[in-house]
Amino acid sequence: MVSVQYYIILNEHAGSGRAGNLWPEIRQRLDAAQVRYQVATSDYANHAILLSEQFAKQLPDDGQQNWVVLAVGGDGTLHETLNGLTRQPRQHPIPVAYLPVGSGNDFARGIGMSLNWETALKQVIDCTQATDYDLGTYDETIKQERGVFTNNLGIGFDAGIIAQANQSKAKIWLNKHHLGSLSYLASALNVYYNQTGFTLTVHVGNQRDIYPNAFLVTTTNHPYFGGGVPIVPTATLTDHQLHLVVIEKPNFFKLIWLALRLIFKRHLTSKAVHYYAASTIHLTVPAIEYGQLDGEEMGGRFFDVYTGLRQYPFWIDVTL
Repeated sequence: MVSVQYYIILNEHAGSGRAGNLWPEIRQRLDAAQVRYQVATSDYANHAILLSEQFAKQLPDDGQQNWVVLAVGGDGTLHETLNGLTRQPRQHPIPVAYLPVGSGNDFARGIGMSLNWETALKQVIDCTQATDYDLGTYDETIKQERGVFTNNLGIGFDAGIIAQANQSKAKIWLNKHHLGSLSYLASALNVYYNQTGFTLTVHVGNQRDIYPNAFLVTTTNHPYFGGGVPIVPTATLTDHQLHLVVIEKPNFFKLIWLALRLIFKRHLTSKAVHYYAASTIHLTVPAIEYGQLDGEEMGGRFFDVYTGLRQYPFWIDVTL
C-alpha cells in the first residue's frame, strides 16, 4: 500500500452547498481510514487556482514526494485546481484527485468514476499509482488567456445556457432538490429564441472551414457536457484527441429532432452536425459570443483560440 498524504482543496459552495453539507461525513471517512491530509478552503471564484499554485510552488520538485492534491467539489473546482497546478512548471507533476460532489460532475462520468461520493472516495484513497489522462489546453490570443480544461470549451449555445442559468435565482433551489437540470432546460429555451447564428472559422491541420450560421461550438475532451449529455459518445480521456462539434442554428423542429438523436447517440451522423477529431484545433469567432470552460463562464467576447492536449497524472483507480 502506497502511503500518500492529501492536500484537500474544499469548495463548500459546490453543488449549491452540497459539498459543504457532505464535508463532515467525508472527513469522518478519511479519519476512519487513517488518511493523512491537510484542508484548504476555497472561498471565492478562482481561489482554488491560487491555493493549488501556492502548494505546487512550495513542494519540492522531486520524484520522492508523496503528496496528492484532492479537489472536493464540482467540475469547476477541479478545473481551478488543475489550472493552478499546471501554472507551476514541474519535472514531477503533483498527482491530482477529485471527489465529485458538485452539480454536473461530467469529469467523473468521463473518467468512469462512481457518482456516489463514498465509492468515489474509495477509488481515491485505495489508489496505489497515478494514471496519466488527457487534458485540453487553450490559448486565447485576444485576451491573452491560457490554461487547461478537463471537460470542454464551448462557444455559443451551451455557454449562453450556463451564463443564464447561473443568473437564475431558481437554480440554487432546484439544485438543493436535485432538479438542477430544470434550470438549464428553461435557460436553453430562452437562449435558443434569443441567440442568432454567428460566423465561425475552424482550422484543423491544413483544412479551413467557415460556418456563417454557427450556433453550438463545443470542443470536448471526453463524451459528456452539460451534466451528462453524451455530445461525443466515442471520446475517451486516453485517445489523445480533442473532439469538436459544430451545429448551425436549426429551426425549432430540427432542434427537437437533433435532441432526440442526441438521446439515442445518433446525432453525429446528422447533416446538421459537423464533427472533427484532432490533437490541435484553432477556432475564430469575430463576434461577441458567450464562452465556457468546464462549466465556468468566460463572458461575452471575440474568440481566437488555439486548443491542444497534454497529459497529467490523476490519483484515481476507476477499477475499484
